[in-house]
Amino acid sequence: MTLEHGYRRLLACYPRAYRRQYEDELIGVLLDDASPGQRRPVPRDVLALLGGALQAHVRQAGARFSGDAWREAAQALGLIAALMLFVRDARVPVLHTAMFADSYPYGIGEKFVFWPIGLVALLWLTVAVSVVFGWGRAAAAIAVGGATFEVVRVAEDYGQYSTVFNLWPAVLAAMVPLVLAVRAPRSVTASLARWRLGTLAAATLVSVGAPSIALLTAVDDSTTPIDGTLIFTFGVGRIEAILLTAGYLLFALVILSTPAVLRRRLLALVVPVGVTLVLTRVGLGTTGRFLRRSSHDGVLDALTLAQWLTLVLAPALLFAVAVTILHRRERSGPQGA
Repeated sequence: MTLEHGYRRLLACYPRAYRRQYEDELIGVLLDDASPGQRRPVPRDVLALLGGALQAHVRQAGARFSGDAWREAAQALGLIAALMLFVRDARVPVLHTAMFADSYPYGIGEKFVFWPIGLVALLWLTVAVSVVFGWGRAAAAIAVGGATFEVVRVAEDYGQYSTVFNLWPAVLAAMVPLVLAVRAPRSVTASLARWRLGTLAAATLVSVGAPSIALLTAVDDSTTPIDGTLIFTFGVGRIEAILLTAGYLLFALVILSTPAVLRRRLLALVVPVGVTLVLTRVGLGTTGRFLRRSSHDGVLDALTLAQWLTLVLAPALLFAVAVTILHRRERSGPQGA
Protein backbone atom coordinates (compact mmCIF):
# COMPACT_ATOMS: atom_id res chain seq x y z
CA MET A 1 0.00 0.00 0.00
CA THR A 2 1.40 3.37 -1.02
CA LEU A 3 1.20 6.50 1.11
CA GLU A 4 -1.41 7.96 -1.25
CA HIS A 5 -3.59 4.86 -0.89
CA GLY A 6 -3.34 5.15 2.89
CA TYR A 7 -4.53 8.75 2.82
CA ARG A 8 -7.37 7.92 0.40
CA ARG A 9 -8.59 5.17 2.74
CA LEU A 10 -8.72 7.70 5.57
CA LEU A 11 -10.49 10.25 3.38
CA ALA A 12 -13.10 7.61 2.55
CA CYS A 13 -14.49 8.31 6.06
CA TYR A 14 -15.59 11.78 4.90
CA PRO A 15 -19.01 12.46 3.35
CA ARG A 16 -19.17 11.83 -0.39
CA ALA A 17 -19.89 15.46 -1.29
CA TYR A 18 -16.91 16.60 0.79
CA ARG A 19 -14.61 14.10 -0.96
CA ARG A 20 -15.74 15.19 -4.42
CA GLN A 21 -14.84 18.77 -3.64
CA TYR A 22 -11.69 18.49 -1.53
CA GLU A 23 -10.15 15.00 -1.81
CA ASP A 24 -7.57 15.67 -4.53
CA GLU A 25 -6.54 18.95 -2.93
CA LEU A 26 -6.10 17.31 0.50
CA ILE A 27 -4.13 14.42 -1.00
CA GLY A 28 -1.75 16.88 -2.63
CA VAL A 29 -1.21 18.82 0.60
CA LEU A 30 -0.67 15.64 2.64
CA LEU A 31 1.83 14.21 0.17
CA ASP A 32 3.74 17.48 0.03
CA ASP A 33 4.01 17.53 3.84
CA ALA A 34 5.10 13.88 4.09
CA SER A 35 8.67 13.01 5.06
CA PRO A 36 11.02 11.55 2.41
CA GLY A 37 10.52 7.79 2.21
CA GLN A 38 7.35 7.82 4.33
CA ARG A 39 5.16 4.84 3.41
CA ARG A 40 2.23 5.15 5.83
CA PRO A 41 0.25 8.03 7.38
CA VAL A 42 1.72 9.08 10.71
CA PRO A 43 -0.53 8.84 13.83
CA ARG A 44 -0.88 12.63 13.95
CA ASP A 45 -2.33 12.72 10.43
CA VAL A 46 -4.57 9.71 11.13
CA LEU A 47 -6.10 11.39 14.17
CA ALA A 48 -6.47 14.72 12.38
CA LEU A 49 -8.19 13.14 9.37
CA LEU A 50 -10.54 11.00 11.46
CA GLY A 51 -11.41 13.98 13.64
CA GLY A 52 -12.09 16.06 10.53
CA ALA A 53 -14.30 13.29 9.14
CA LEU A 54 -16.36 13.26 12.33
CA GLN A 55 -16.76 17.03 12.22
CA ALA A 56 -17.78 16.89 8.55
CA HIS A 57 -20.47 14.29 9.27
CA VAL A 58 -21.76 16.32 12.24
CA ARG A 59 -21.96 19.46 10.09
CA GLN A 60 -23.72 17.54 7.34
CA ALA A 61 -26.22 16.07 9.80
CA GLY A 62 -26.81 19.51 11.28
CA ALA A 63 -27.51 20.90 7.83
CA ARG A 64 -29.97 18.08 7.13
CA PHE A 65 -31.88 18.46 10.37
CA SER A 66 -32.05 22.24 10.08
CA GLY A 67 -34.52 21.96 7.19
CA ASP A 68 -38.08 23.14 7.67
CA ALA A 69 -39.54 19.65 7.24
CA TRP A 70 -37.39 18.20 10.03
CA ARG A 71 -38.24 21.08 12.36
CA GLU A 72 -41.96 20.67 11.71
CA ALA A 73 -41.66 16.93 12.32
CA ALA A 74 -39.81 17.56 15.58
CA GLN A 75 -42.58 19.86 16.83
CA ALA A 76 -45.30 17.41 15.80
CA LEU A 77 -43.50 14.55 17.52
CA GLY A 78 -43.20 16.64 20.69
CA LEU A 79 -46.98 17.06 20.79
CA ILE A 80 -47.79 13.42 20.00
CA ALA A 81 -45.19 12.11 22.47
CA ALA A 82 -46.43 14.39 25.26
CA LEU A 83 -49.99 13.14 24.75
CA MET A 84 -48.90 9.49 24.72
CA LEU A 85 -46.91 9.98 27.93
CA PHE A 86 -49.92 11.73 29.46
CA VAL A 87 -52.06 8.70 28.57
CA ARG A 88 -49.55 6.30 30.10
CA ASP A 89 -49.27 8.21 33.38
CA ALA A 90 -52.92 9.30 33.68
CA ARG A 91 -54.78 6.04 33.06
CA VAL A 92 -54.41 4.64 36.58
CA PRO A 93 -55.09 7.92 38.46
CA VAL A 94 -58.16 8.48 36.27
CA LEU A 95 -59.28 4.93 37.03
CA HIS A 96 -58.90 5.53 40.76
CA THR A 97 -60.83 8.78 40.46
CA ALA A 98 -63.63 6.88 38.73
CA MET A 99 -63.51 4.23 41.44
CA PHE A 100 -63.73 6.90 44.13
CA ALA A 101 -66.68 8.56 42.35
CA ASP A 102 -68.35 5.16 42.09
CA SER A 103 -67.90 4.64 45.87
CA TYR A 104 -65.56 1.72 45.24
CA PRO A 105 -64.42 0.40 48.67
CA TYR A 106 -60.69 0.82 49.21
CA GLY A 107 -58.46 2.25 51.92
CA ILE A 108 -57.60 5.91 52.33
CA GLY A 109 -53.94 5.20 51.60
CA GLU A 110 -54.84 3.65 48.26
CA LYS A 111 -56.74 6.77 47.26
CA PHE A 112 -53.56 8.83 47.11
CA VAL A 113 -50.91 6.29 46.14
CA PHE A 114 -51.12 7.17 42.43
CA TRP A 115 -51.37 10.94 42.77
CA PRO A 116 -47.62 11.59 42.23
CA ILE A 117 -47.97 9.89 38.85
CA GLY A 118 -51.13 11.91 38.28
CA LEU A 119 -49.17 15.13 38.81
CA VAL A 120 -46.62 14.01 36.23
CA ALA A 121 -49.48 13.22 33.87
CA LEU A 122 -50.75 16.80 34.30
CA LEU A 123 -47.23 18.00 33.54
CA TRP A 124 -47.27 16.13 30.20
CA LEU A 125 -50.72 17.51 29.44
CA THR A 126 -49.39 21.00 30.12
CA VAL A 127 -46.55 20.34 27.68
CA ALA A 128 -49.02 19.28 24.99
CA VAL A 129 -51.28 22.31 25.52
CA SER A 130 -48.26 24.62 25.44
CA VAL A 131 -47.19 23.18 22.09
CA VAL A 132 -50.66 23.72 20.63
CA PHE A 133 -50.58 27.37 21.72
CA GLY A 134 -47.11 27.83 20.21
CA TRP A 135 -45.16 28.06 23.45
CA GLY A 136 -42.46 25.66 22.32
CA ARG A 137 -39.64 26.80 24.57
CA ALA A 138 -41.84 26.81 27.67
CA ALA A 139 -43.05 23.33 26.74
CA ALA A 140 -39.46 22.13 26.35
CA ALA A 141 -38.54 23.48 29.78
CA ILE A 142 -41.55 21.82 31.41
CA ALA A 143 -40.82 18.56 29.60
CA VAL A 144 -37.42 18.36 31.30
CA GLY A 145 -39.21 17.66 34.59
CA GLY A 146 -41.33 14.91 33.08
CA ALA A 147 -38.34 13.33 31.36
CA THR A 148 -36.40 13.38 34.63
CA PHE A 149 -39.25 11.57 36.38
CA GLU A 150 -39.44 8.88 33.68
CA VAL A 151 -35.69 8.28 33.74
CA VAL A 152 -35.62 8.09 37.54
CA ARG A 153 -38.54 5.66 37.51
CA VAL A 154 -36.70 3.35 35.10
CA ALA A 155 -33.53 3.60 37.19
CA GLU A 156 -35.48 2.63 40.33
CA ASP A 157 -37.07 -0.35 38.55
CA TYR A 158 -33.67 -1.52 37.38
CA GLY A 159 -32.16 -1.03 40.83
CA GLN A 160 -34.90 -3.09 42.50
CA TYR A 161 -35.75 -5.70 39.88
CA SER A 162 -33.01 -5.48 37.21
CA THR A 163 -35.77 -4.81 34.66
CA VAL A 164 -35.73 -2.42 31.72
CA PHE A 165 -39.24 -3.44 30.64
CA ASN A 166 -40.44 0.17 30.72
CA LEU A 167 -37.38 1.79 29.18
CA TRP A 168 -39.15 2.95 26.02
CA PRO A 169 -41.23 5.68 27.77
CA ALA A 170 -38.03 7.09 29.25
CA VAL A 171 -36.45 7.22 25.78
CA LEU A 172 -39.57 8.91 24.38
CA ALA A 173 -39.70 11.34 27.31
CA ALA A 174 -36.02 12.24 26.91
CA MET A 175 -36.67 13.12 23.26
CA VAL A 176 -39.51 15.54 24.03
CA PRO A 177 -37.48 18.48 25.41
CA LEU A 178 -34.92 17.99 22.63
CA VAL A 179 -37.43 18.12 19.76
CA LEU A 180 -39.42 20.96 21.32
CA ALA A 181 -36.27 23.06 21.69
CA VAL A 182 -36.20 23.24 17.87
CA ARG A 183 -38.03 26.24 16.47
CA ALA A 184 -40.43 25.25 13.69
CA PRO A 185 -41.22 27.54 10.74
CA ARG A 186 -44.96 27.34 11.48
CA SER A 187 -47.23 26.27 14.31
CA VAL A 188 -48.19 22.67 14.98
CA THR A 189 -51.82 23.55 14.22
CA ALA A 190 -50.75 24.52 10.71
CA SER A 191 -48.49 21.47 10.29
CA LEU A 192 -51.05 18.91 11.42
CA ALA A 193 -54.32 20.65 10.50
CA ARG A 194 -57.30 20.89 12.82
CA TRP A 195 -58.82 17.50 12.04
CA ARG A 196 -55.59 15.74 13.03
CA LEU A 197 -55.50 17.72 16.26
CA GLY A 198 -59.07 16.60 16.87
CA THR A 199 -58.04 13.00 16.18
CA LEU A 200 -55.20 13.34 18.68
CA ALA A 201 -57.67 14.63 21.27
CA ALA A 202 -59.98 11.69 20.58
CA ALA A 203 -57.10 9.23 20.81
CA THR A 204 -56.07 10.72 24.14
CA LEU A 205 -59.57 10.60 25.62
CA VAL A 206 -60.25 7.04 24.44
CA SER A 207 -56.90 5.74 25.69
CA VAL A 208 -56.82 7.49 29.04
CA GLY A 209 -60.44 6.61 29.77
CA ALA A 210 -60.23 2.97 28.69
CA PRO A 211 -59.92 1.39 32.17
CA SER A 212 -62.52 3.74 33.67
CA ILE A 213 -65.04 3.03 30.92
CA ALA A 214 -64.44 -0.70 31.33
CA LEU A 215 -65.03 -0.38 35.08
CA LEU A 216 -68.11 1.85 35.00
CA THR A 217 -69.85 -0.08 32.23
CA ALA A 218 -69.38 -3.26 34.29
CA VAL A 219 -69.19 -5.39 31.15
CA ASP A 220 -65.45 -6.13 31.20
CA ASP A 221 -64.31 -9.65 31.99
CA SER A 222 -61.38 -8.91 34.32
CA THR A 223 -60.91 -12.56 35.22
CA THR A 224 -59.65 -13.39 31.73
CA PRO A 225 -57.12 -10.69 30.84
CA ILE A 226 -56.07 -10.17 27.24
CA ASP A 227 -52.33 -10.52 26.68
CA GLY A 228 -52.35 -9.17 23.14
CA THR A 229 -51.62 -5.64 24.36
CA LEU A 230 -48.78 -6.72 26.66
CA ILE A 231 -46.34 -4.75 24.55
CA PHE A 232 -47.96 -1.54 25.87
CA THR A 233 -49.36 -2.60 29.22
CA PHE A 234 -49.99 -5.63 31.37
CA GLY A 235 -52.97 -7.97 30.93
CA VAL A 236 -56.24 -6.08 30.62
CA GLY A 237 -59.85 -7.03 30.11
CA ARG A 238 -61.53 -7.23 26.72
CA ILE A 239 -63.29 -3.87 26.72
CA GLU A 240 -60.19 -2.03 27.90
CA ALA A 241 -58.06 -3.84 25.30
CA ILE A 242 -60.45 -2.80 22.53
CA LEU A 243 -60.49 0.84 23.67
CA LEU A 244 -56.70 0.96 24.06
CA THR A 245 -56.23 -0.52 20.61
CA ALA A 246 -58.63 2.06 19.17
CA GLY A 247 -56.67 4.84 20.86
CA TYR A 248 -53.34 3.52 19.57
CA LEU A 249 -54.73 3.26 16.04
CA LEU A 250 -55.93 6.87 16.18
CA PHE A 251 -52.45 8.01 17.22
CA ALA A 252 -51.01 6.00 14.31
CA LEU A 253 -53.60 7.46 11.93
CA VAL A 254 -52.43 10.98 12.70
CA ILE A 255 -48.82 10.11 11.83
CA LEU A 256 -49.64 8.04 8.74
CA SER A 257 -52.05 10.64 7.33
CA THR A 258 -49.57 13.52 7.36
CA PRO A 259 -48.00 14.64 4.05
CA ALA A 260 -45.24 12.31 2.83
CA VAL A 261 -42.33 14.65 3.64
CA LEU A 262 -43.55 15.08 7.21
CA ARG A 263 -44.63 11.45 7.63
CA ARG A 264 -41.23 10.05 6.66
CA ARG A 265 -39.49 12.22 9.20
CA LEU A 266 -41.95 11.39 11.96
CA LEU A 267 -41.45 7.68 11.33
CA ALA A 268 -37.67 8.12 11.33
CA LEU A 269 -37.80 10.05 14.61
CA VAL A 270 -39.73 7.28 16.38
CA VAL A 271 -37.29 4.57 15.26
CA PRO A 272 -35.18 4.81 18.49
CA VAL A 273 -38.31 4.40 20.61
CA GLY A 274 -39.57 1.47 18.53
CA VAL A 275 -36.22 -0.31 18.61
CA THR A 276 -35.95 0.18 22.37
CA LEU A 277 -39.49 -1.14 22.84
CA VAL A 278 -38.78 -4.29 20.80
CA LEU A 279 -35.46 -4.94 22.52
CA THR A 280 -36.85 -4.57 26.04
CA ARG A 281 -40.22 -6.28 25.49
CA VAL A 282 -39.17 -9.10 23.17
CA GLY A 283 -35.42 -9.48 23.37
CA LEU A 284 -34.46 -9.03 27.02
CA GLY A 285 -36.08 -11.61 29.28
CA THR A 286 -36.05 -15.21 30.34
CA THR A 287 -38.08 -16.08 27.24
CA GLY A 288 -36.43 -13.57 24.94
CA ARG A 289 -35.63 -14.66 21.44
CA PHE A 290 -32.29 -12.90 21.55
CA LEU A 291 -30.16 -11.26 24.23
CA ARG A 292 -31.59 -13.86 26.59
CA ARG A 293 -31.27 -13.16 30.33
CA SER A 294 -31.16 -15.73 33.10
CA SER A 295 -32.84 -15.29 36.48
CA HIS A 296 -32.41 -16.51 40.04
CA ASP A 297 -35.37 -16.89 42.39
CA GLY A 298 -37.55 -15.02 39.92
CA VAL A 299 -35.24 -11.99 39.74
CA LEU A 300 -33.56 -11.24 36.42
CA ASP A 301 -29.78 -11.03 36.34
CA ALA A 302 -28.23 -7.64 35.71
CA LEU A 303 -27.64 -6.65 32.11
CA THR A 304 -24.24 -7.49 30.72
CA LEU A 305 -22.01 -4.91 29.08
CA ALA A 306 -22.90 -6.31 25.64
CA GLN A 307 -26.62 -5.97 26.39
CA TRP A 308 -26.21 -2.38 27.60
CA LEU A 309 -24.22 -1.53 24.46
CA THR A 310 -26.96 -3.09 22.34
CA LEU A 311 -29.64 -1.03 24.11
CA VAL A 312 -27.66 2.17 23.57
CA LEU A 313 -26.17 1.64 20.13
CA ALA A 314 -28.90 -0.26 18.26
CA PRO A 315 -31.52 2.56 18.45
CA ALA A 316 -28.96 5.18 17.43
CA LEU A 317 -27.57 3.12 14.55
CA LEU A 318 -30.99 2.19 13.17
CA PHE A 319 -32.08 5.83 13.44
CA ALA A 320 -29.02 6.81 11.39
CA VAL A 321 -29.91 4.11 8.85
CA ALA A 322 -33.51 5.36 8.64
CA VAL A 323 -32.36 8.96 8.07
CA THR A 324 -29.87 7.86 5.43
CA ILE A 325 -32.49 5.85 3.56
CA LEU A 326 -34.95 8.74 3.76
CA HIS A 327 -32.53 11.29 2.28
CA ARG A 328 -31.30 8.94 -0.45
CA ARG A 329 -34.89 8.21 -1.43
CA GLU A 330 -35.76 11.88 -1.61
CA ARG A 331 -32.63 12.69 -3.63
CA SER A 332 -33.42 9.95 -6.15
CA GLY A 333 -37.09 10.93 -6.62
CA PRO A 334 -39.41 13.91 -6.67
CA GLN A 335 -39.68 15.81 -3.40
CA GLY A 336 -42.70 14.85 -1.36
CA ALA A 337 -43.50 11.83 -3.53
